[in-house]
Amino acid sequence: MKDFTFSDKEMLCQRAFDQHGPYWHIATPGISTELLFTNNEEYCFGMSLMAESITVTGLNTFSFSVMSNHLHNLSEARHKQRCIDFLDHYATRLRRYAAKRGRALDLKDFVCDPVLVQTLQSLRNNIAYIDRNGYVVYSAHTPYSYPWGTGYLYFGFSPELIPSTPFSSLTIREKREVLHSNNLLLPASLTVRNGFIAPESYVDWRTGRMFFRDAHQYFNLLSKNREAYAEFAARYGDRIVLTDEEMFSAAFSIASTDYHVGRLTDMSEEQKKVVARKMHFDYNAGNAQINRILKLDRALLQEMFPEAK
Repeated sequence: MKDFTFSDKEMLCQRAFDQHGPYWHIATPGISTELLFTNNEEYCFGMSLMAESITVTGLNTFSFSVMSNHLHNLSEARHKQRCIDFLDHYATRLRRYAAKRGRALDLKDFVCDPVLVQTLQSLRNNIAYIDRNGYVVYSAHTPYSYPWGTGYLYFGFSPELIPSTPFSSLTIREKREVLHSNNLLLPASLTVRNGFIAPESYVDWRTGRMFFRDAHQYFNLLSKNREAYAEFAARYGDRIVLTDEEMFSAAFSIASTDYHVGRLTDMSEEQKKVVARKMHFDYNAGNAQINRILKLDRALLQEMFPEAK
């Protein structure tokens, strides 16, 4: 069997990229949107609604993440309007679902202008950013254990081995419990597990994997691309960008470059304040995270970056 070289692998990735598209990143702003999902049942509905909305609007999705107050979705669509239709459908159904449970969701900010992804490397960065969203926000998870997205589909294990049940084999009552709808016409290929439609049955993860040379490249992008992720967070309105370890690395890089110190503790308070500003404005670091890394007084940080108490 032929051993593929670096250039061979890159050529195959580029070929996969050229055979698909256009690619769009659909992201709602987490900063300005209220909580959408507050418990396991609501997240399950959010996952099934993702499958329904993708199917109804004809997107070919490679990666997505359902978060407590926002969504990310990286899909292929011939026209941008399909992405907008996807989000409109999702918002309409979500609002009705919440109303039936006594919640009046204000979704006026649950909108976005889908971003066209134009290069292979940008596509890779966007997929990795989406897949890392859940585990960065929730410290109990890895990219493979976060249940409300597609991170587990990328080089973790074979999705075909995950037990699931064909959606078509469910009773009408069971289908309604999954979809919370009387409209039960969905593709026979969809499967259900853990109370929601399983992403491996409708996400094009096989093609998604082909955009990466190998698992090693994917892992590197997942964990070592903090500058790109800071830019994405600013663009898409995300709050949290980096783990403490990644933020420490970013702070140390700033400190060593600007002040030629070997340790963060070697900086003066004024120098730490300068680094803190860069952490806050460039990397979306919150006061608690800055305090953990720079050991700056919390009262001082509150003066610099006022946060609601």
